[in-house]
Amino acid sequence: MRGFTTADRSALSAAKPEPLYHQLFLVLKHKIESGDLRHGTRLPGELELAEFFGVSRITTRRALDELQSATLVRRQRGLGTYVTFEISDDRLSAPLTTMIDSLALIGRETTIRLIDFARVLPPTKIAQSLKLRTGEAADRAIRVRTSGGMPFAHYVSWTIPLGALFSGENLRHSSRLDLFRRLGIELSEVDQVISAIAADATIAAQLEVPIGSPLLSVTRVTSDQRGRPFDYLTALYRPDRFQYHLHLSSRDTTVRGRR
Repeated sequence: MRGFTTADRSALSAAKPEPLYHQLFLVLKHKIESGDLRHGTRLPGELELAEFFGVSRITTRRALDELQSATLVRRQRGLGTYVTFEISDDRLSAPLTTMIDSLALIGRETTIRLIDFARVLPPTKIAQSLKLRTGEAADRAIRVRTSGGMPFAHYVSWTIPLGALFSGENLRHSSRLDLFRRLGIELSEVDQVISAIAADATIAAQLEVPIGSPLLSVTRVTSDQRGRPFDYLTALYRPDRFQYHLHLSSRDTTVRGRR
């Protein structure tokens, strides 16, 4: 079927916890928002979609109705379903030359939602990065950041206990950078690794992308003014909504790479 691939079809599975109609909705939503299905494109009919994805016509009808409810398409009896979403070049760009300022800017121009906050034992790798002793817990915060009502980033951070000010309640109203500053913490060093992963079921649902979609992965370990690592962050970004912009010049003192 034109505009669709076997990877799109394999993204649907009855073994997944999400209903099939919602899985199909996420596949179609991603193809529209990424520009694969452009504004004005006529989508295949209910029967054609049902045959291609191996689902019932009721399933495709519910998925198309969800797209219309999300104002991504317009459905007209006898005429078909047309894409109404218009993609714009408004991806967020974070230059690493002024990373802290860029993070603060992103915080001001976007919205964050706290999903969970708890003091728990971190995985061994993270405990070692934060130089925690055996049995020491850290504050784990899970958050999703949106722009224009659309999610583009999923964060899981682990922070050494910093006191009552660094709490789930305060994270609902203040950025982590703001809380660090209020606690007198200065960010002296950041060790950052950029990679890519595929979205699992949980992340795909939070970022509204199909399971298995490629995501930009950023792991960041931050140290305070005493040189102590105090925060470990894993950020997953939708590449169709976010990009990193790295500017290098001859005035830069050190550039390090790892492979």
